[in-house]
Amino acid sequence: SVLLALITSSVAFRASAPRCSRPRVARPPACFEAIAKTSQPHGPPSETDSAALATASPAPALQPREVVATMLHALHRSNRGTGGYEAALRFISPTHQYRADFERSGKYSASFARYLRQPHKASLLGWDEYRWDGDTTLIQGEAYQQTSVRASADATWTSVRWLLTSKEVEGSGASQWMVEAVFVDEPDDAELAAVEPLAPLEEPERRQIFAQLDTDESGAISPESFVGVVASLGFPREQAEALAAATDTDGDGAITFGEFSALLSKVNQQASAAGSFARLVTDGVRATADAAQSPHDVVTKVLRALRDEPPYPLYGAEVAIRYCSPTNPAAQLTPATFATYLDEPHYAILTQWDEVEGE
Repeated sequence: SVLLALITSSVAFRASAPRCSRPRVARPPACFEAIAKTSQPHGPPSETDSAALATASPAPALQPREVVATMLHALHRSNRGTGGYEAALRFISPTHQYRADFERSGKYSASFARYLRQPHKASLLGWDEYRWDGDTTLIQGEAYQQTSVRASADATWTSVRWLLTSKEVEGSGASQWMVEAVFVDEPDDAELAAVEPLAPLEEPERRQIFAQLDTDESGAISPESFVGVVASLGFPREQAEALAAATDTDGDGAITFGEFSALLSKVNQQASAAGSFARLVTDGVRATADAAQSPHDVVTKVLRALRDEPPYPLYGAEVAIRYCSPTNPAAQLTPATFATYLDEPHYAILTQWDEVEGE
């Protein structure tokens, strides 16, 4: 019953939001409002930015990006010892281990300073530029914002992902965004492509698709018929014709099952027309099969994919995303990003369960 409360047929995850102590409510500083609305890279904190940290506190009026911008400026090396770390701690979730120390003393602790000196946190202190990577994703009381930072104009960008949760302002009925976790240096797109393969269709599934296209049962698909199918999927006709010619590897004017099967095996060549076509067909076949399953079957399949030994890296996350409702923002996450959420303590049960019982 715990699992069924966490996962619906759309696999929408939600964490409970604990109550927090009464914060100092303030309007968002104008400088952070402006930063949150611009897309170009931002430089190091100005004197105005740093001065605004003295009064910066969580507030219902603050949007997730404004919170992240405040945190980045607070953690910048130029603001250490001038109230920056204290400002950062005001925006950290009450459940964070260093927030309790701060609540007791009003100052950041030596252990918090050591925590920030860890090698994988260095980019949060030593950045000279940062940028927003994509829009904020909101999922039932949680917000996810991707940023990148770098130490100089010619340095490599480092990925930093922020998880924020909506916390109730005690006694007010309002809520405010606070930082729950920060993940530094996730894989870039090239690395994701290398570790996120989509399993090709099995031979019986390929033969079934081939038979649907072999309308005259000749054992081959005519180039004209193949071009029509590819074009119907949204490909430009010129690209469809080029794909047909490339698929007909022996140039005999007909696409055999072997040639069609070889095309579908290119499902992970994401930067090519062949890969895009193979992925569309593969996703279509699996979506059709998924539609015939009951809600119980879907939940069981996702849970087993998350729990069992995967056939390849990130398989469980890939399956969970596949079954997310199109209206669920989680459906837009990459398997690598989705998998990092499963490391959170409140999601541990999804990968560590021993028995499942439907109700």
